[in-house]
Amino acid sequence: MSVRFGVHSSLWTASWSVAAAERFVPQAARHGLQVIEVALLSPETIEAERTRELLAAHGMEATASLCLPADANAALRPDRAETFLRRALDVAHAMGAKILCGVTYSTLGWRSGSPPSEAELANVAAALKPVARHAASLGMTLGIEPCNRYETHLLNTARQARAMLERIGEPNVTIHLDTYHMNIEEKGLADGFRAAGRRCSYVHLSESDRGVPGTGTVDFAAAFRTLAELGFSGDLVLESFVTLPPEIAAALSVWRPVASSPEEVLERGLPYLLGLARLHGLVR
Repeated sequence: MSVRFGVHSSLWTASWSVAAAERFVPQAARHGLQVIEVALLSPETIEAERTRELLAAHGMEATASLCLPADANAALRPDRAETFLRRALDVAHAMGAKILCGVTYSTLGWRSGSPPSEAELANVAAALKPVARHAASLGMTLGIEPCNRYETHLLNTARQARAMLERIGEPNVTIHLDTYHMNIEEKGLADGFRAAGRRCSYVHLSESDRGVPGTGTVDFAAAFRTLAELGFSGDLVLESFVTLPPEIAAALSVWRPVASSPEEVLERGLPYLLGLARLHGLVR
């Protein structure tokens, strides 16, 4: 598996639609991107086949990500989480995605007020194990993204995510790391990537203010250097929350614009990231 570069759909749109994608997918293709990450917050609204056809027409593929709705939080309602995730996997598969990742274990912004309990972690593992097996039947990978302490109390670090993978015990579950969260929770980006090791195959490249990469405090040079040392082969996806649905903006505490436009991110941030990736031999 070779490294692919992509971008999260929230750069352009608060909710995925083919009509919107017809405007921005050609722009993404012109910038040499290979992947669009589609947010599956409401899987039932996605026109999966048309999405797949549109991306294929521009030489691109989909990946998919989500967070769980409040009534299907895996830590509290593993049965509902399993049902929701199975449906999301089917939609992602129909789009041509090989991975469903993100906060597949919880609702963004939900915190119990205490450290994760054994019961909560057991519920997450109980929900995700059969989901991972369903993903395997579709030839897909399931990703788990640790997030910062302000968005979840369950999984904050690469080490915690790796422990959850061991609980689940399925080979097609991967750690999905995000430089924004790592910049808050890890001792350093290199430490987090090394803790995940080869179990990480999906990375969000996100700046400290979720805006234009290269303009904040995230040490992207250390990230790319460490990924190269580890022999990373997976997807590197630029995530900049220029456009968010109100409920997700509230959960993420995004209260002001993080960039002036999608064009600023693509014309300033993307070349910065690609330059570092080339420097360290991750892409040609």
